[in-house]
Amino acid sequence: MSPWTGRMKTALLGRHVHPAEFSTWEGARRYHERYWRDRETLEHLRATIPERGIEEPLLLGVRERDKFVFVYEGHHRAVIALELGVPFFPFRWFWDPDVRDVQEVAFPWRMVG
Repeated sequence: MSPWTGRMKTALLGRHVHPAEFSTWEGARRYHERYWRDRETLEHLRATIPERGIEEPLLLGVRERDKFVFVYEGHHRAVIALELGVPFFPFRWFWDPDVRDVQEVAFPWRMVG
């Protein structure tokens, strides 16, 4: 079977879906703006997302014990989705800490309220 892919409201980023490596999405944006490779990636996404949408799904981690949902891969795409006001983003997910097994079943929506 192939990994399940869904769509989530971008408005859930920050309230219910957190950046894995940063305390806030604004912190993630500031960090990525500081480094030229990251800036280039952000500029590329600013140019392509309005035309083609988000092509590569974000990878979300889900921890059952504390109902914590986080972006494991796709911080650049999430930052630009928030900046551009993209209404939805595609995603895949896994149960944390089992990173190796991207799920083939639907996302447990109870985890985001």
